[in-house]
Amino acid sequence: MTDSRTDEATRKLLISFHPNPRVAPLFDGDVKVEGVNLAWDSGEIGAAFMRALTRNDFDIFEFSISHYIATRDHPNPAYAGWIAVPVFTSKPAGIYRNLFLRDAAGIQSLADLRGKRVGIPDFSMTGGVAIRVILRTLYGIHPREITWINTRPASLRHDNAMGFDHSTETGITITNIDEGSTPQQLLARGELDAVVGLPQVEVTAAPGIRQFPLEQWIEVLAAVRRAIGITPVNHILLLQKRLLLQHPDLAVRMLQAFERSKAEAYRRDPAARAIFPDYDLEAQRRAFGDDPFPYGLKANRQVLELVAEQLEIDGIIRKRPDIDGLVAESVRDS
Repeated sequence: MTDSRTDEATRKLLISFHPNPRVAPLFDGDVKVEGVNLAWDSGEIGAAFMRALTRNDFDIFEFSISHYIATRDHPNPAYAGWIAVPVFTSKPAGIYRNLFLRDAAGIQSLADLRGKRVGIPDFSMTGGVAIRVILRTLYGIHPREITWINTRPASLRHDNAMGFDHSTETGITITNIDEGSTPQQLLARGELDAVVGLPQVEVTAAPGIRQFPLEQWIEVLAAVRRAIGITPVNHILLLQKRLLLQHPDLAVRMLQAFERSKAEAYRRDPAARAIFPDYDLEAQRRAFGDDPFPYGLKANRQVLELVAEQLEIDGIIRKRPDIDGLVAESVRDS
């Protein structure tokens, strides 16, 4: 008879992670997690998050910080078994790169979003939270001063999959797109002033529609780093708590392996250090330092606290969590 404990100890652990240069050395096997065999799933990140929410079959997985925090405020037995390792391999660069503006709205800087109508795929997504943190930190803009439109269809919104929505007591105006329209069409018709496009809700430049300039994002993020010591992060590494029964030091081993993978990625290619790999690398080094992707709780505590605070302001959670309690005990001092 096979011992189920032996099966659990020797089977490959299913890990979900979006392709990322800082994770590539782990994915291609040059860096290994000591004593652990991994089977990688590297599908589209939004679909992977939805799979985690609806099937919960990943052992280890990349996940939205805002929605992870929300699981603590909206208890669900399906998510009670998740615990974080303070690995932050990505920034919301896709959100930054895909902010499109209607020329006639007269938006020259993010400060000009006050009083405007802004489309976001999912109001509760971490990238959207990061924008609101930036607006509040740098310009004093409260989310009540903007009209927000969810542009993802309801069936693809992660908060819907989790069974919650924002509080209606915040005074923040949030509406849902008419599913007969696209964000591109709303922008072209003047029904939106700015919108973030992502897979499934794509937006492109067109007559009267332009991207927010990348060089301005560098200036904005450098100002955020000066204000809070780090630029926003959007995803975190989660694992199933049950694995810690079989591998008590798994969280430590995962953190160490991801650190080694990042170091190898930096050795392989200087662009792995960049938030925007196709933009001036030296300008980014000056703006964001030699390691814009620090791991560990100490380096990221303030940004996690800001995300939690923003989620409370937004009415997505009722009470901010204890940040230490989000992370596996063995890596809280990292």
